Amino acid sequence: MKKNGFTLAEVLITLAIIGVVATMTLPALMTNTAEQQAKTGLKKGINTLTEAGQMNQAIEGWDYASLTSSDTSEVNEFSLYGLLAKRASVDYSKSGNGVLPTIQGTAPGSSDNFAVFFRDGSAVLFSPANTIAGSNNNTEIQEDNLVYGVPVIYDTNGSKGPNILSNCQGAALGAADDKQTADSLDAQCSTNNRVIKDQFGVRLRGGYAVPNGSAARWAFEN
Repeated sequence: MKKNGFTLAEVLITLAIIGVVATMTLPALMTNTAEQQAKTGLKKGINTLTEAGQMNQAIEGWDYASLTSSDTSEVNEFSLYGLLAKRASVDYSKSGNGVLPTIQGTAPGSSDNFAVFFRDGSAVLFSPANTIAGSNNNTEIQEDNLVYGVPVIYDTNGSKGPNILSNCQGAALGAADDKQTADSLDAQCSTNNRVIKDQFGVRLRGGYAVPNGSAARWAFEN
């Protein structure tokens, strides 16, 4: 009786081909998965920050545009810390100064800045002095007649790595200046220029949180 089957050589050749294809495609798949996770985390964070600002405005009549204190310990102060502590699920044991590694090319991340951790493991990193109403960032009127807002860094996974600021400048270690240019967002954040990691620039404007910088805008809109 004649039996049909594969020879050892045929099996080895097939496995070699599968290995080559996997080697070529796996990095792209992993990158895409990491981007998707970061994008989902950013959208969740912006929703959390927006809900906190709007809830505080509804209950106490003030939001991110009304901050008058840089305090990072007292819940009842008119501070960013006070607002988040009352209106979001904050992990007080993890929050503090210098609890996140330095972000390449940016001021937030040093021991002079503060991180508020949320129960889901994400965090908001900011310079307390730059949150007070009256600072340049919080009074500069934009084209939509709203202030620029309070600049913060949102870290989708907190103290876990890689702790790199997303950017569309091809900077693997992060880039501080990642503002929109005259190019379209898709062109500026092409595959070759796009570095989407776990940290994003965010602005807190009135009762809302919005993406800050081209990488954050791209991740939020895609």
